[in-house]
Amino acid sequence: MSDIIKLFFAGDFCSKPTTSYITPSEEFKELMKTFDCSVVNFEVPLKPDKQFPPRARERFFQNDDAPDFLRNLGFDLFSMANNHVFDWGEEGYYKTKAALGDACFGSGTYDEAYRVKEVTIRGKKIGFLALSYPTYSWPVQDNREREGLGCAYINDLKVNHIIIEAKKHLDYLFVLPHDGIEYIDIPMPETIARYRDFIEYGADGVFGSHPHCPQGWEEYKGKPIFYSLGNFFFNSKQDTLYRATNRNRWYEGRGVILSITDDGLAWNVVNLKNIDNIVIEIDHSEAAQKHNELVCEYLKDRQKYDSLLQPWIENGVKKDILGMYDMFRPKTVRDAFRVLMQNIHNKIRGKKKQSKSQLLVLFRNDIVRSRMLRFLLDERNWDKY
Repeated sequence: MSDIIKLFFAGDFCSKPTTSYITPSEEFKELMKTFDCSVVNFEVPLKPDKQFPPRARERFFQNDDAPDFLRNLGFDLFSMANNHVFDWGEEGYYKTKAALGDACFGSGTYDEAYRVKEVTIRGKKIGFLALSYPTYSWPVQDNREREGLGCAYINDLKVNHIIIEAKKHLDYLFVLPHDGIEYIDIPMPETIARYRDFIEYGADGVFGSHPHCPQGWEEYKGKPIFYSLGNFFFNSKQDTLYRATNRNRWYEGRGVILSITDDGLAWNVVNLKNIDNIVIEIDHSEAAQKHNELVCEYLKDRQKYDSLLQPWIENGVKKDILGMYDMFRPKTVRDAFRVLMQNIHNKIRGKKKQSKSQLLVLFRNDIVRSRMLRFLLDERNWDKY
């Protein structure tokens, strides 16, 4: 038996209406048989029987057959530290946890959420620490009161100490953060700094999720940092014909093959593709490879990085801040009428006021808040708006 330990990391997973529609390619199925341990982010909970969602904003759930589908495909561990894990309240969470069993980690009570998941493979002790940003609901996700359910808060200083302590008895520790800005090709500067922090404190690799599109990766002090693996497979709609046409590279993901050898760590990337919400296959296209080179180049070239960062900050803030301003203080009769009709529409549909949910995002999500501050502190923007 080879002494090489092979791990596999995949991004976000959600399946509707049922995994029976999904056909992994033979090439991918054969690849999955080669790993000692495979990890995926189980993004969306199972729906509890005969229950309405606890609030109108979120209704995401996936089919009850999802856990068995992933296990049969070869996945061993399931991160549950993400912004949708409590979409269906405690009942949905506990149903999902029961279905995944001891293989899930990253959320629950205070002690459960901050606990490192440990496995032993051929004598090597390997740990996985899953983290998330605070989201719309479940304010105990940073567990300040150490009560209730939640996820380990990515910027809690306790995390730094967990990494230090875990490395005293683990051979390898990998961090799985769920954070960042969605649908953009580069991580925010704060994300880069925090993920590098994990390496500084002793982590052996970082494998990010949440942006729902592949971002670049780098080697930092000899360790890999993947800022976003994108979607492994993500269809949150009841119809397989639905297409997320307004989401950049929604149907592309990256898998990471990590090899642990006597000489250290080695890794390579597998480009994955979701075709029509029914097929998962390995993407060997030149276009996928060129995109990988491009997003990694952004991280190396400060000028290219800044040229993308500034417009994305502006666009994001215009949507969040300026949109909020218009909602609270419409400047014209037409704006006022639009806001009125939107509120009526939301009321009919049972939705909460959009302004409230937007405010929660602005002030609870560290990265979104950082984007807002970068915009406001840049004097060049005051001349534009």
